[in-house]
Amino acid sequence: MKEHSIKIEKTAHYYTIGELNKQTNELWITCHGYGQLASYFIDKFQCLKNPNRYIVAPEGFNKFYLKGYSGRVGASWMTKEKRLDEINDHCIFLEQLTDYLTNKAHPKCKIRILGFSQGTATVSRWLLRTNHSLETLILWGGKIANDFNFEHYKQKHPNIQNFVVFGAEDEFYTMENVNEYRKELSLLKAEWISYKGGHTIDTETLKVLSSKLT
Repeated sequence: MKEHSIKIEKTAHYYTIGELNKQTNELWITCHGYGQLASYFIDKFQCLKNPNRYIVAPEGFNKFYLKGYSGRVGASWMTKEKRLDEINDHCIFLEQLTDYLTNKAHPKCKIRILGFSQGTATVSRWLLRTNHSLETLILWGGKIANDFNFEHYKQKHPNIQNFVVFGAEDEFYTMENVNEYRKELSLLKAEWISYKGGHTIDTETLKVLSSKLT
């Protein structure tokens, strides 16, 4: 048996809040977690709606039924099967989407990136490849890619604001896990934010965080 692959065109989906035009001076790209759909995930960001802010939720290519063979559908960014291809395909998607959006926005539009749960690894890999200048990285309820190159990141984005957010009652991460992870991320120089809640985007915390952005 021989394995083969070819590059094909694929339809990618994303969902938005706000209006995109030459007055748009703030672009948020928010990547969902495992088993979520971007159309539901983006609802958490309604609290940030602003005339000059455009919020975008791209959706992972992999779709599956959450239980059995019918019912609710979720999406993911990658699995262990053909992992490197999936990582590359999603990085290309995020870069092309950002190219498309920034061409329609204000020339000095600020780009803010938020990854939630599995989306944290996805955005962290893309940030090492992107040609865009970014203002903000928010890692929420998930870990950075295990092959993340901190030195390359600091050289590529020397002035970026970094935030790491975890719920104190996150069902996937104990506070012991989070404290250990904090040591691993010491090179990132991030502001750490904790809130009383579980594995979700907490809207009140999101509003507080947005007030800290420069």
